[in-house]
Order: sequence, then structure tokens, then C-alpha cells
Amino acid sequence: MNDIVLKYLKEKGYSNISTDYYDYIELWERWWRNEVDFHVYHDPTGKKRKMHTAGMAKRISEDWASILYSERDEITTEANTSKLTKANNEFLNKQIKLLKIHKDLPTAIEKAMASGTAGAIVRIKNVKIDKENNLIASDKTKLDIIYVSASQIIPLRVEHGEIIDVAIVSENNKGKDKEYYIETHKLKYSAKEEQEIYEISNTYLDYKGKEIQKENIAKGYTIKSSIPLFSIMKPAIANPINENYNIINGMGFSIYGSAIDQLMATDIAWHNFVMDFYLGGKKVFYNKKIVGKKIVKTKGTDGQTKEEVREVYPDDVTRQQWQTYGDEQANLKDEPAVTEYNPDLRVEDNKNGIQFALDFLSFKAGLGTKYYEFNGSSIVTATQYAGDRQDLVKNANKHRRNVDSFISGICKAVLLLGRVLLKQPVTEDCVVNIVDKDGFLVDTETAKAEFRQDIAMGIRQPWEYRVKFYGEDEKTAKAMVQDEEIENIEESNKKSNGQNEKESNEETNKEKEESE
Repeated sequence: MNDIVLKYLKEKGYSNISTDYYDYIELWERWWRNEVDFHVYHDPTGKKRKMHTAGMAKRISEDWASILYSERDEITTEANTSKLTKANNEFLNKQIKLLKIHKDLPTAIEKAMASGTAGAIVRIKNVKIDKENNLIASDKTKLDIIYVSASQIIPLRVEHGEIIDVAIVSENNKGKDKEYYIETHKLKYSAKEEQEIYEISNTYLDYKGKEIQKENIAKGYTIKSSIPLFSIMKPAIANPINENYNIINGMGFSIYGSAIDQLMATDIAWHNFVMDFYLGGKKVFYNKKIVGKKIVKTKGTDGQTKEEVREVYPDDVTRQQWQTYGDEQANLKDEPAVTEYNPDLRVEDNKNGIQFALDFLSFKAGLGTKYYEFNGSSIVTATQYAGDRQDLVKNANKHRRNVDSFISGICKAVLLLGRVLLKQPVTEDCVVNIVDKDGFLVDTETAKAEFRQDIAMGIRQPWEYRVKFYGEDEKTAKAMVQDEEIENIEESNKKSNGQNEKESNEETNKEKEESE
């Protein structure tokens, strides 16, 4: 965290800001960018080299974002009356499209899973402010959303782990120097309004920490509501760094924060796999006695030209393939003129090592032990995997609740400004529902129970149950259920599977007898 910004905030009375936590955030963000010191090493000659990496920190974050939210997910509200509900949904759907919320949310969720925290701030464009710091809209006024990363968020007040007051920091280049923008949101009680209100202030600092006055930028304004114009997203995991909320400042913990060793192990395994191929090429050793030489003129670091003797190889395919050995004075009878070396590549050993590293990494990241499973030329999909392992679904449902809260916070801020600023007949006093359209977050047993209920209500047919959960085609499923009760469906499926297995064994034995 920048010292200039921290000094300014401390002068404003915020002396309890913890700076150590941002070192963890920087580490997680470096892994997400795949730019960590661990990847740099020196070869035996002292030359600096970069390790071949799998980049799994970003991939894990991307996959969690894909699991937790889809652009197909539906956002709706429920207000006290059907009229308000309708007005809310019409206004909100319009703003969701204008603000590109469906498009930008996956990126925000990915960054939250990677660095432990991310945020969204609903801002206002083209608005005037009166002498009492109240907003006055015009026909040009519109809303905007800015998404920020963990390194930009400074909690100023935290209650029960939730950020109440916050500062959002941005760093901009101004020629050769830098300037800093600080946007603070503070909740306070207004005796005049007899309610809690949010005060929002905008401050610019130069590279020396001195305040800068900006034209057409409001110094501050108030929102007569306790609903914040910011929303914070964190993974649904306990923060093990320090349980004291005053120290961790209500910030979250990276989804791979406790899997750094496993990220290293995966990169080591992948690097070894690549280097085996790189170094495992065919080697041809030529006796020095039959290798030619040439004089090459080169320039040294001092700019002086010097002559250098270099060996001439019979082929220029690659310098790595041709090597020399022996003594030029030796007899070719004692040392062969040409010797070949064809090393083993250890492909299977390396593949097994990479797979084990991935299994442990996905387990530590909450995805389960077999999320990244490579079978021949295919990869097990998330949907297939979810059917086999319910631990992923359980973890996903916990994180999804935080995602829902994050989206709900954004939507309520949009509705609030729609009511108080744009004078729309909407209300932020509502329930925001985010419907998982893909159905991935519903575990198998819950989905079966819901399906049975639909059958009992006459919404679905029993044969549809077999098609969805047992993979049968429509004709087979209809033949199997006919007049059966839904409770007997699973039992009949077991019998069907047993009969199929019996027929398969009989067919296998028959083929075996014929071959003999």
C-alpha cells in the first residue's frame, strides 16, 4: 500500500490501518499474473532463466468464476407490492444491460477468488451538487460501475467482519510523476435526517501528498440512505492469517492462499516435463580429431575486436545435438569418431507427477481431488465431475452465497440511485434473487427431490426422471416406467443395470468361446 495515501489517511484520523496484509495480497496477485520470484533460477553457468510454468493460480480463479456465475443467470427482485416488483425489475434489467453487469461480473469474481477481495462501486456521471451536498440530476445523468481489486481497497471501519467505511485508491501517471485518487464512503448518523446516511468524498493527491483541486469533480456529496454505493466480494473461507478483524481489516483470503506449496510443486513437475523434452533430444558426439575449426572475429564489451576459434559441425540442425569429446591427439582406434546418445524421455513418469500435483492442488483450492483429470485426449468436465464428487458442489454453494450478496449489493445501490437521483418509481427495500440457470450448484440428491416433487404436482412425467438422471433415451425411459410409481424408479433402474451387466457378461463369454 502506498505510503503517501496511508500518511494522508492517518492525518484524517485513520491510524489503525494494517499495512502488512497488503503484502499477502501482492503475493497472491503475483501468482495470479504468473510473475513470482520462485520462477526465476540460474543455470550452472550463472545465466538467469525462467521456469516453464503451468499458470494454475489464474486457471483456478477462472474456473471458480465460471462455476459461481454464468451470463445466463437471472437477476430479479421481490418488493412489497407487485407494482413495485415490476417497476424494479424493468429498471434493473435496463441498467444491467447498460452497465454490462453480466459481462464484467465474472472478471470481478475471478479477481476476488485470486486476491481474496474485490469490490464494485456504483458512480454517477453528469450530475450537479447543491450547497448542502445533495445530488441534482439532469437528462444527461447516468450511472456507472467501477470494479476494483483488493490492493485498491482500504477498510476504514469494520463491524463483525463486514466493511462499513472504505477508501478506494487509484494511482494515475501524470507526466513523469504520479497522482493518487482517494474515494471514501463513510456511514454516519444525521440528526437532521434522523437516519444514517453515507458521505462520499473525492480527494486527489500529488506525488508529494498535497491535495489537488480538480475542475468538474465534486469534493463530496451525501446519500440519504444506509445502503452503500459499494459492494465487497470475498471467498467463503475463514481467514487464517489473523482472526482479529481489526488487523485483517475485513479483507478476504485467496482461494489458493493455503496452496502456494502446491502451486510450486505443479510448476516444478511441469518444468521437469518440458525440460525432459528440451534436453532429451538425440545427441551425436564427434571426436575432436574429425571436427574442423574456423576463426571468427567478435567484439568484446570494451569494443575491441578479437579473434575466436570455433568448432565447425557437420550439420546446423541444432547446436544442442552436436557435441565434441576426446583428445585431438588421441587415436581413433581408442576413441570412436562418432558416438550416439538417445536418452529416455520419462513421459509417463512426468505425466503421473503432474497429475498428482494437480490432484493435490485442486483439493487444496476446494475443487476436489480430481477436478483437473486428463484422460487420454479428453478432460473431465465440471458437470461430469460434479455428478461424482459432491464436495465441489458444497464448496461452490458456500461461495455462491457470497457472490449473491455481492451482486445484491450492486443491484440495491443501482435501485437506490434510481429512486433518489433519477426519480424512478423503484425501491432498494427489496429482496434480490440470483437464479442459477445452469443448475450446476444443485447437488444430485436435491435435484432428484425437486424433480420428484414436480412429478407429484403433474409438472413433469416420470420417464423424464430417467432421461435426466439415468441417461436413458426417451423410448427406453417410457418403456421402463409405464405405470410405475416414482418411488420405484430407482429400484427398477438397479434391476435394469443388473440385467444389462448380465447380458454384457454373457456376450463377452460367448465371444471368448468363439475365439478359442
